[in-house]
Amino acid sequence: MELIILLVVAHFIGDFYLQPKQWVDCRNTNHARSKGLYKHIATHFVLSIFAALLSDLPVFTILLVSLSIAVTHFLADLWKSHQATTLRSFLIDQLVHIIVILGIAFIVSDITFAQISTSFSNLNTLSNAIFVTAYLLVCKPASVLISLALRKHTQHLAEEAGDKGLQAAGAWIGYLERCLTISFIFMGQFAGTAFLVAAKTIFRFGDLTKNNDMKLTEYMMLGTLLSYSIAIFVGWNALYLMRVL
Repeated sequence: MELIILLVVAHFIGDFYLQPKQWVDCRNTNHARSKGLYKHIATHFVLSIFAALLSDLPVFTILLVSLSIAVTHFLADLWKSHQATTLRSFLIDQLVHIIVILGIAFIVSDITFAQISTSFSNLNTLSNAIFVTAYLLVCKPASVLISLALRKHTQHLAEEAGDKGLQAAGAWIGYLERCLTISFIFMGQFAGTAFLVAAKTIFRFGDLTKNNDMKLTEYMMLGTLLSYSIAIFVGWNALYLMRVL
């Protein structure tokens, strides 16, 4: 586990703190002939050596781990250089790096399948299932429920507003506020929910006062109250079920 943590820390330092923008631009322009790409890979190679050294691995193992990470990192970044700069390509790239690190650490650390199975079985509890289900409920299902509840008002207000807002921004704001709300409930930090409500009210206050539209004001209040009501209902019931079951 120590090796995994050290390699992951080394990865994030190398990818986000020791990679100047000019290296990224050079990689995206020149691909395999990019000097910036090779400098970036050399940085990861050195960081991996330090991470492996701190784990007290043999010299040959240290070199094998560092070379494996460097080569796979090169291939992943080379693939990424041919892709559009999107959230999807970024997440795929980072996921590949993390999977490689986990795989190498498991092989080097001699972790058995039985140990991995035991770790997963410890996570497979009823409380964790309720916990995950709560987050799933307050995202898409809650969004659909709110959308259906306010459906008769949505189309009319959308036609009046035009294309002033960001596409799908409202849905993502709802996902985040509900996930944060049940997170605060699980942590027992109910003041955090009050902070979220206050922050959203402050940011929306200017839009509401400038618009002078009672329908829009009531629509936004209904959406916000429904969103928080669902999150609080799911969060409290999830806590209750985790305590009694």
